[in-house]
Amino acid sequence: MNKTDRWRNRRRMAWASLIAGLLFPLLLLWSQSDQLGAVAGAFYVFVGAVVSSYIGWASWDDKNFKDNKDDSGT
Repeated sequence: MNKTDRWRNRRRMAWASLIAGLLFPLLLLWSQSDQLGAVAGAFYVFVGAVVSSYIGWASWDDKNFKDNKDDSGT
């Protein structure tokens, strides 16, 4: 597995969640469903957790596993 494949599925999951979170209000307006409105809070908590965890773990991975080059100039 190369470095570009390492985060591919995690990135796809984060993008899918973000797009679903942006399209959810349109679904609410189109369907005018009280049941969808009732689960909106839990849905956005879930979407926020997925996107936030991706950003957090990707940042942590970059910080800890990036190839550290010797900055001493030698």
